[in-house]
Amino acid sequence: MRMEKIRGSLSENGKKMFDDIVSQRVLGASTHIRMIGDMFLDLAEEGKKRSADVKTLKEEIGALAAFFIETRGKASCAVTNGIHEMLAGMSGLETMEMDQAEKAINNAVSAYREKTRENLEKIVEYAARFSKNMKKILVFDYSSTVNAFLEAKEGADIEVFIPESRSINGGAAFARTTAAKGIRTHFIPDAAMMYYLRQCDGAFCGAETALPDGTAYNTTGSEMAALVCKTLGVPFYVLTPMMKIDGRGLYGYHREAVVNDLKSRFASVGLTEEEMEKIDFSCPELLPIPAEYITGFITELGIIPAAGFYAAAAGYLKQLEGGKE
Repeated sequence: MRMEKIRGSLSENGKKMFDDIVSQRVLGASTHIRMIGDMFLDLAEEGKKRSADVKTLKEEIGALAAFFIETRGKASCAVTNGIHEMLAGMSGLETMEMDQAEKAINNAVSAYREKTRENLEKIVEYAARFSKNMKKILVFDYSSTVNAFLEAKEGADIEVFIPESRSINGGAAFARTTAAKGIRTHFIPDAAMMYYLRQCDGAFCGAETALPDGTAYNTTGSEMAALVCKTLGVPFYVLTPMMKIDGRGLYGYHREAVVNDLKSRFASVGLTEEEMEKIDFSCPELLPIPAEYITGFITELGIIPAAGFYAAAAGYLKQLEGGKE
């Protein structure tokens, strides 16, 4: 009921964005943050159309933000951080007229996007420069940051292996990008990773969350890719903005596993409905990639070895705390 009330305040286009995130039709934490920002803008526009008061608009924005922090934010600290950063730019809405409030919301979303755009450009630049001499790479699971890295590649430069992450069908979006770029692409089952990684110069994935101790959380299967890389001696890199750092682990917080029911994804395997009802299809959405499996993190601050990530993360978190004061 609560979800329907929040969704009901949006336009038809806003409802579609809401549903795309909830149903995982669209993937990637960065993409979801952008869509949530679009929904903030949508609420402001819709509120103005129906002559809502600013208090109601603020409540609707707060409800939408709380919903995605409690749901999507459980899996990705970046979603929570991104929402909080946008909301910080909207402080004082209740004292404004509707036109002023709409402008403040637009400015808050725009400022956040400009900052993230600049950070993404740095990450892509560093990753592209670093991998210039790599002829064959593997990318695992959809990440808008890794996708931007692939978009910066020229077709003749590189050969890309893309395992299909069967828990969320995360490889297809990468394959569309590499096909459009004319990059020689191998689209393979994730179970075939070990065979193809023997040919690769490096492997790359994104992160839903990074911890100060150098652990990265990403879609189920990422830790398997990293372990195989460690076994074969293939460098494994995580591309992530620093905003995905979750510092709560420093204070005793333990992440709760987010478990999905994948029954619908197995509907085509030939089991009868009666058989399906007797089987548990639950599977964790995210799993930790231990620091010892990760060669380094490629961030807007530079390429940081996993063993040295704590110092960089602690410095970044201290800076954030200073900004809050």
